[in-house]
Amino acid sequence: MSLSSTISPAPSLADQAFAALVDAISNGELEPGSRIKEAEIARNLGISRGPLREALSRLESNGLVERKTNLGVSVTSLSIEDLDDLFKMREALEGQACGLAAERMTPLDITHLEEMLERHADTTAQTGHYKQMTADDDFHFFIIEKSGSRRLFRALCNDLYQQVRMYRHRSSSNLIRSETALTEHADIIRALASGNRRKAEDAMRLHISNARENVLWVENKIE
Repeated sequence: MSLSSTISPAPSLADQAFAALVDAISNGELEPGSRIKEAEIARNLGISRGPLREALSRLESNGLVERKTNLGVSVTSLSIEDLDDLFKMREALEGQACGLAAERMTPLDITHLEEMLERHADTTAQTGHYKQMTADDDFHFFIIEKSGSRRLFRALCNDLYQQVRMYRHRSSSNLIRSETALTEHADIIRALASGNRRKAEDAMRLHISNARENVLWVENKIE
């Protein structure tokens, strides 16, 4: 095997722009409905319009931005009905993924989740905001990955995952909901540790159902 085949290529300017915009959308810096000012963003990222437009095309295919005639590009803004549908879909699919994960989790996996939750609890206590900013530190992402289902992983961790992150940031700024979510995550870990598929699925479905109600409440207030 040649050395070149073992080294991953450096991310292109378009890749870097895509990652930066995903982060900005996920952390609320670019809110749903806000217009993408290409010249300003290109200048801030230190790149030309070409790589930026390539990144925007990828964001559009992921459902994170949308183009409107004569209005340019803006961050996707989902209606209350779309959000309701998104979270109901997530509840069904992620509940199933959690059930599958319960049958595959090792003691080391459970320990990893417990340590992750401790970090999240510390951050929430300091900021009053439950943040999971990267896929590597995302409670749900880890469980879905451990389900062993590639189809569920693709369905939940690509377009759906990004859109959930976009709205999760706004709803998780509610301290009461953040603390409740931590408790629900602890319940999910206990269910996973039991190895009981039904118990794990029910715990995840309850958590996402509660998250859906909170997201809809927050978005209704904003509207």
